[in-house]
Amino acid sequence: MLKSLSREDLALLSQYGVHTIIDFRTNKELLQAPDRVPAGAKDYHNSILAIDDTRSSATREELREDLSEPGYGYRQMIQTYHEMIADDFSQQAYRNFFDYLIANQNGAVLFHCTAGKDRTGLGAIMLLSALDVPQETILADYMLTLQTSAPVLAENIKRLEAEGASQAVRDNVSALWTVSEDYFNAAMEEVQAQAGDMQHYLHDKIGLDDAKIAELRRLYLA
Repeated sequence: MLKSLSREDLALLSQYGVHTIIDFRTNKELLQAPDRVPAGAKDYHNSILAIDDTRSSATREELREDLSEPGYGYRQMIQTYHEMIADDFSQQAYRNFFDYLIANQNGAVLFHCTAGKDRTGLGAIMLLSALDVPQETILADYMLTLQTSAPVLAENIKRLEAEGASQAVRDNVSALWTVSEDYFNAAMEEVQAQAGDMQHYLHDKIGLDDAKIAELRRLYLA
């Protein structure tokens, strides 16, 4: 999370050339943990969801009742991935995302949410698709979150076990805080329902015409 960046972290991002930061979080999440950004970088707030349906910003107290219901976390994530593809609000936000990407003519772009896996993951899936990366490669990239999130998730589960949390609670926390090929497939199913395939979805729903696709490839495949 960018709120936790140290002075050294910020200097490293500056040296790397990060000029544009795109924040996919809701207003509530942003107020709870405002970004720290490198000097000179532009920080754009572009919420993908009107409400954080990923529940990544919810407290344990807020989730207590839901977490005790077996299968809640998995069902919530499947529903959220469908909604991020189908919802007009989310589609407009991803249109904005690509406008920011195209407007960034120099330097690197950093885009993020709270957990960095769902709203951000779907943004990366769309961008890589626009760049004509094969879907199996995109899926493999998305699933890397299983490795990067494993230590934090294991620590959380260990703490839940020590507190005597039920198996349902532990399973739901795991479902909400990791990724799954099922989540990816839920998004692809909705893409198919909305437009037939990802390329048509990007064109028809996200507004990426041939000129914008060509510009994205010029900027991000160089």
